[in-house]
Amino acid sequence: MKQALVIGASRSLGTHLASNLAANGWQVVGTGRRPVDEVPQADTFDYVRLDLSKASEVPRFMAEAGAGGYDLIVHNAVTYGSVQGNPLPELDELEAMFRVNTLVPYQLLHQLLSAQPADRFCSCVVINSDAIYHANKNSAPYAATKAALRVLTTSLADAFRSAPVSVATLVLGPLPDPKKLEDFEKVSQRHGLSVDDVTRTYLRRSNPSYVIDRLIDFESCYRSVEYLAGLGPAANGTVCRLDGGSAGSLI
Repeated sequence: MKQALVIGASRSLGTHLASNLAANGWQVVGTGRRPVDEVPQADTFDYVRLDLSKASEVPRFMAEAGAGGYDLIVHNAVTYGSVQGNPLPELDELEAMFRVNTLVPYQLLHQLLSAQPADRFCSCVVINSDAIYHANKNSAPYAATKAALRVLTTSLADAFRSAPVSVATLVLGPLPDPKKLEDFEKVSQRHGLSVDDVTRTYLRRSNPSYVIDRLIDFESCYRSVEYLAGLGPAANGTVCRLDGGSAGSLI
């Protein structure tokens, strides 16, 4: 049976990816900071707690993971911390966000791919954000962590180019995460509009380069991960954009 690791599977998109891989015949390990009783659909995959805010978690996880390797690794973990909307966060808050979004994941992925058996090919898909294209004074701290992750993902693709590994990036635009849907519903009720109208207005105001009127659904994200994994070695270094056109006419 094919083995998959989904890093950041305790909610939202990560839970969707882990549970759907399991439903399609994969043996899945999903990680997250939340306790298992707070993880929806945790009964459909093997859930393991992993706190990416602590570098000490990497050797612990590696020791428990064993030496068998994986056929697919999806890195999806992310934090917005307490700096979202704050143009000048405290340095320790910035450092905490970089640790979770960039530095510890880079160490973990590097060690996972280094441990991959020579006779077992592994597709690694790193989920990133369209925020890297259009940072502003409020989103810049978060976008910087994702931009740094993008650069380090490129270095992983280069470092493992001769190994049985491909490292690809999936850049995602606005997703239907629970908090966003809850906010849309509140606005809808307050102004007597449909949720679809609120969504369209949000997308057109949040980024003029979006050319979509709906949020990007989780199933499309899942199919994009499947596509990148199916490319095999040719996917190494690839960037796949499912970002609503948020990079504009040119990249």
